[in-house]
Amino acid sequence: MLARISFLAFAHAISISLPSLLLVLPQHATYVSAQSTTTSSPSPTPTPPTNLPSVDPGVFSVKASILINASVEEVWNAVLDFPSYPEWNPFVRSQIITSPLLIPISPQIPAEDLRLIITSQIPPLPLPPDGPPITNTSTGNPLESHITIENITHYQPDVHRIAWKLTGTPDALLSAERWSAVSEFIEEDGDGDETRWAFYESREVYDGAIAGIVQTLEGEGLQKGFEAQGEALKMRVEGLRN
Repeated sequence: MLARISFLAFAHAISISLPSLLLVLPQHATYVSAQSTTTSSPSPTPTPPTNLPSVDPGVFSVKASILINASVEEVWNAVLDFPSYPEWNPFVRSQIITSPLLIPISPQIPAEDLRLIITSQIPPLPLPPDGPPITNTSTGNPLESHITIENITHYQPDVHRIAWKLTGTPDALLSAERWSAVSEFIEEDGDGDETRWAFYESREVYDGAIAGIVQTLEGEGLQKGFEAQGEALKMRVEGLRN
């Protein structure tokens, strides 16, 4: 989940020259608005209230949300089940919890100040019907696979929120923190009947001197990744219920 980009490799190794780095980055000519949101159909009214905390807007952000026909706990458990990500996640292909020394821990239970080694596919793998079902053997273009190290900055299971932040770069150069949250939304129809949804949201804010370059090069792919992860999470959780 942190959305991760090749350009961050530069931030981890400042000695690499910018021109040489740009030669290996996928070139996105345009950037899709980071505020697009996916929901189930039909769309309920009113819009579910957010469970994400208020943060500074940064230079740019990517965000997606979706309603899932399941309980909050079912969705929350799926979000935290990092070992299962290769089985269904088209965007974050691997997310491993480690100690601060980057040694994988067991069991894979998040806690603040632990690290994450995240492998992301940017843009994400296509979901059905545009591609085959995602499995742990699904592969994409290796040039679009990116690895970063994150620090778990917030773990708030009582309100179903978690956040992690890019490590290894000064915030003045580049900062990127991703929040994910799950909350309950109750939809009422005209007859007074209620439908209970789990509302999944995820947002990442980028800031710092090179954030604008990241936006230009990878903003579109990151946004597609966030949306694809939300859609795949919905298929995963609802599929397990059937």
